[in-house]
Amino acid sequence: MPEFGVEGDLSVYNKLLDVFPKEVFVPRNYIQRMFNHYPRQQECGVQLLEHMENYGVMPNVETKVLLVQIFGEKGHPMRKYQRLMYWFPRFKHVNPYPVPRELPRDPVDLARLSLQRIAGDLDARVTVYEMPSTDLSESGEDSSQLYVVGIQSPDQQTLLSKHNPERPVFVEGPFPLWLRKTCVYYYTLRADPLPPEEKVEEPVDPERSFFYPLELDLDLDRDLGDDDDFDVDEVEEGPVFALCMASSGDQATLSKWISGLQETNPILGRTPTVFRLNSGPREIQTSSEPERKEDQDLLQSRKMTQ
Repeated sequence: MPEFGVEGDLSVYNKLLDVFPKEVFVPRNYIQRMFNHYPRQQECGVQLLEHMENYGVMPNVETKVLLVQIFGEKGHPMRKYQRLMYWFPRFKHVNPYPVPRELPRDPVDLARLSLQRIAGDLDARVTVYEMPSTDLSESGEDSSQLYVVGIQSPDQQTLLSKHNPERPVFVEGPFPLWLRKTCVYYYTLRADPLPPEEKVEEPVDPERSFFYPLELDLDLDRDLGDDDDFDVDEVEEGPVFALCMASSGDQATLSKWISGLQETNPILGRTPTVFRLNSGPREIQTSSEPERKEDQDLLQSRKMTQ
């Protein structure tokens, strides 16, 4: 079904159920219900409903009528249908950050959606530094221009303005992000954590959050059974100043992102920038092509010897 793109179509599942003969697999007495009447056919019906469950397809009344006509009201497929109708409505809207079923095909819109999902800040601003376009070169070939989409929140701008210009910032990536079956890659602009001697603890504003206090000053008495050696390993990470997505992960393309950030963050003009870029998915795919050619040459040589 995924090969034909109909894994999310409810009418296709109902048509498949309609293939079963009616009132043939329905148990007639309690002995047939006890010994699992026509087990292979019931397993096939349950597997079809599990396929619907895996792809998030909600059954309807037509599905119920077909199951009753084919397997009866006491069959295993009917029980599976009842479980789906019980749990699906409860978990349908449980995700506070749902992913749309149909993702945008425009790479800029997809990057905008992905960055907003990563940032999680309603005040974050998405900026498009380069728009995708196609131009004709002098030789008549199509040359596509790259695109860069970035996001930065006001809190990140404040952190970046307080950054020491003598300490470098790093552009790292690419990091994968899965949106249903689509994998996109993003890059971060971050810095190393501050050394302990340079840390300054800012006082917490008590009116910042009335429902979830950020600091509790409780004077609790210790008991003889309390463990004072309890410790939690904390891994400190540096602040993240901005995020971006680009059509190409080379240094030249990401430099356009840094140049665009300098308009709203002048401190980047006085701060050294170090690129820590890993091999992206394109480089991994191209590196496997010679291996495939070698395998094909081996197969051809074996055929020749035979």
